[in-house]
Amino acid sequence: MTVDILFFGKIADKTGSRRMQIDLMETGGRLFALRDAVLGALFEEGGLDAALVQMSVNQVRVTGDTTLSDGDEVAFFSAFSGG
Repeated sequence: MTVDILFFGKIADKTGSRRMQIDLMETGGRLFALRDAVLGALFEEGGLDAALVQMSVNQVRVTGDTTLSDGDEVAFFSAFSGG
């Protein structure tokens, strides 16, 4: 059981990748656990603030932890502002 992960903007720059796949069993199938597993080192050493990371599941923005399913598409992107 896998999920597709997409990275955009500053997060893609910091990870050096725009896409990856991960086995859901590695994260217990929870979004926040996935975020921490994939981006945890960037939170600790890479200057990335977890509070500024936005997430979507299957192209729907989510703000809380959620259960993931096989084949879901998860995107991580930086918070931004416009004007």
